[in-house]
Amino acid sequence: MSSRQGQRPRRSPARRRGSDLPVLPIVVGALFLAAFVGLLIAFRALGGSSSPSPASATGATVSGIRCDPSEQLAEHYHAHLTLIDHGQAVTVPAGIGLPGTCFYWLHTHTTTGIIHIEAPVSEASRQFTLGDFFHVWGQPLSAHRVAGMTVGAGDSEQVWVDGAPYTGDLAQVPLRSHTQVVIEVGPPFRSPPPSFDWTAPAAVAESGRS
Repeated sequence: MSSRQGQRPRRSPARRRGSDLPVLPIVVGALFLAAFVGLLIAFRALGGSSSPSPASATGATVSGIRCDPSEQLAEHYHAHLTLIDHGQAVTVPAGIGLPGTCFYWLHTHTTTGIIHIEAPVSEASRQFTLGDFFHVWGQPLSAHRVAGMTVGAGDSEQVWVDGAPYTGDLAQVPLRSHTQVVIEVGPPFRSPPPSFDWTAPAAVAESGRS
């Protein structure tokens, strides 16, 4: 009898579990995901998102300002906001205060910088402020940061209300009919600050809408 007959056949080495997984695509996918999340966080931190804040996204009351099913026109007037970051105009997004299901008393329809103040008769005596608008917008408003504009080292902030310098609390700037607010972070600074033309066709058309 051959000596090989009593020997057991040799088994192939067992494969380790998971050895067939495509490692490279997983690693590459994870890196892309991490990069995307990082960019999204940075974008929102810079104030680049035009989305409403979490509170206003759900229609929750913000600073005593409700989000009503329809526009309130008992009090109806407009103010204007201009933002300038180191000489470059910053767009005030359209749709602030308009989450899609309701209307906040302070909102924007376009990117012109026109703020619509439309409140019920119960709020006729309330003086709305720039702080109210930024609360609805969900963006910071301070001496160090305004929306996506940051006052860094060597920078300063200049504020003009109806063409006159303003040095008080930004949040307390009153928004009256045709109030013009200019906030600049620089240098450079524009002198004189820009003035919004309420008689321009686009401004007249928007002011005529609700």
